[in-house]
Amino acid sequence: MVYPEEDPEHFVRTFAPILHFHPKEGNYCCFPSDAEAVFERHSKDWSGFGKTLQPKKLQQDTPCYYEIWDGPDMTQMKFWFWYNYNKFPKAPLGLGQHIGDWEHIEVRHYPLGSKTPGTIWLVSNHLKAILGSHPGHFILQGFMPQPVTLADLHIHVWVALGSHASYLSPDDKTRRFLGFWRDETEDGGPIWETEENLKGLGDTNFGRFEGRWGNKRSPRSPRNPYNCRERNAPLLKPTPVNENQNGLSS
Repeated sequence: MVYPEEDPEHFVRTFAPILHFHPKEGNYCCFPSDAEAVFERHSKDWSGFGKTLQPKKLQQDTPCYYEIWDGPDMTQMKFWFWYNYNKFPKAPLGLGQHIGDWEHIEVRHYPLGSKTPGTIWLVSNHLKAILGSHPGHFILQGFMPQPVTLADLHIHVWVALGSHASYLSPDDKTRRFLGFWRDETEDGGPIWETEENLKGLGDTNFGRFEGRWGNKRSPRSPRNPYNCRERNAPLLKPTPVNENQNGLSS
């Protein structure tokens, strides 16, 4: 493996996720798109950014943005995806709908020679995250690991219809809201291999922007303090499952 200090972009490419979209995504909402184009057009006046259910087809050259932090015991990466709209299925009165949608997948890699060699994935899932790991017996406090599907070190992730929340299997128990509405995931849709079009956040035109992408219901920028390195979980060392049985959540 190439080490991050030798070639950060190559290292990031090694872990870039593979996204599986719902077969109905294009008809229902929208696929990822170029955030820089949106920022260039609307950043001086977000009032002109309205409901945009585009693109309707997955474009393989869509940028996947990334951040990387390298340390002696862990390399942390976040992969960011921009959608023009968020549309939670079957929710009434516009609930779960807003312009703009930032989603991300976090990777924490612990190298050989550390006390806990392996990789942990924290998959963005609304206001929480789902944890997968390899080897599978390592976890972070407060999480129970779920099985992962890997192609080398590329994790397969299934994207929920419209809400674009991430799951580790199309058969995962999805989030339910208000007891009635839940995310919908399904196999058989378009697949996006993000490693082909990676771009560092620092190299974008929005690399220093910390505001919201649209109105007050729109998502905060990846650079906003809310999206800090510890948004999904504290920067703790992983522990074996049998040493971390208290306070688990899924």
